[in-house]
Amino acid sequence: MKLANKFLSTLTDEQKSTVQYEFTEENAAHWTNLPANSQNRNGVALGDLSNESVKAALKLAKASLSKQGYETLTEIIKADEFLTTDTGRTEWGSGLYYIAILGTPSENGEWMLQISGHHLAENIVFDGKEEVSATPQFTGSEPQTFELDGTTYSPIETRRDGMYSILESLTTNQLNEAKISETFRDVVVGADKDGQFTEESEGILYTDLTKNQQKLVQKAIKAWVKDADSKTANKLLKAYLSKEALSKTYIGWSGSTDYNEVGSYVRIDGPRLWLEIASQEGVAYQDDVSNDAHFHTVWRDKLMDYAGEFTE
Repeated sequence: MKLANKFLSTLTDEQKSTVQYEFTEENAAHWTNLPANSQNRNGVALGDLSNESVKAALKLAKASLSKQGYETLTEIIKADEFLTTDTGRTEWGSGLYYIAILGTPSENGEWMLQISGHHLAENIVFDGKEEVSATPQFTGSEPQTFELDGTTYSPIETRRDGMYSILESLTTNQLNEAKISETFRDVVVGADKDGQFTEESEGILYTDLTKNQQKLVQKAIKAWVKDADSKTANKLLKAYLSKEALSKTYIGWSGSTDYNEVGSYVRIDGPRLWLEIASQEGVAYQDDVSNDAHFHTVWRDKLMDYAGEFTE
């Protein structure tokens, strides 16, 4: 809360009016993973802020996420900087990420921090000082691995490897049981899809897996959930990994078990938890097979997206 107000104090009056919104369903749901020139966003772009304001914004983001979560966020932003540097195209870049605050950061009452840009959406709700919700979260990357300023990054490697290690562990019979009948070219419950979960779960039940396979599922779940601050993550994991919840959790896949294949898709679907990863055709590197892996991922909570404020 203090860091949110500290950030706001660095802004001009005009910027404040652009950054602050009422915490309504319409405003909360207004985010996208598309490049900045494809759809408008809430808030102000980092590239339009002073150095002081950018530092304050990133300090707020860092405090709202775990170390893992902040690394995810900053590496996705770096991936966009790599894209514009490597291709020369201006629809990408580290300055094209937006920050908005919905509601009023105060001791009492809910408010939301929203950070959105290409391949990134963080929607973090607080009740006063306490973080109460970290979803919906969108993360993605193209290419899957890149080098910038001498350092190699792979923003969603842990998520990717977590999901596909489950598939690699399945027997032929288990793979057949886990296969989802429909094929997908993107995540199902991405931007503008709030609450649109499948009516029936598909895949193989967690309880039909071996102990080692179950450990892989839990590891994959943590690859997303541990992006949240530790208190929030522990609370969510207690719910997602309870014996009752896991007995109703399904693991499904579609398209291909090879994540480099376009149309490859993996899902974990529980009573509350919803995780997806989808491999898409390249956009920046359509003709370069070596860079073709273009991933979209989503983490949703069926009960607590936006702190459950708009859940029916």
